[in-house]
Amino acid sequence: MKLEQFVSETLKQIIDGVVNAQKHAEDQGALVNPITATVSSNGGNNTHIYDSNTGALIEKIEFDVHISVSQESSSSGDGVSVGEVTVATGLQTGEQNTSSNRIKFSVPMLLPTSGKKENIY
Repeated sequence: MKLEQFVSETLKQIIDGVVNAQKHAEDQGALVNPITATVSSNGGNNTHIYDSNTGALIEKIEFDVHISVSQESSSSGDGVSVGEVTVATGLQTGEQNTSSNRIKFSVPMLLPTSGKKENIY
């Protein structure tokens, strides 16, 4: 896969994940990637983001994902392939190419503040 395709597909899947989480969060009284935010900094590395409507702290949920892709080409005698596992009989020769990538991103989230499923915005 070309880098352009990898970046595109990765971002699409992150977007789809955020959209699905937003739908679930709404039912639970939370917000994923809220648009009403105020940034506060104490001059150091401690920057906090607060919801402008409620004053509640917006958490930054960080993801660090390692993706490993393996391609194998082989020729063998009789065998059975199940998913990514191949069970073969007889002589087998082949090559394996592996590549790995690391994706780091964060998603801001306003967590529920009570046990009630109430609209927070």
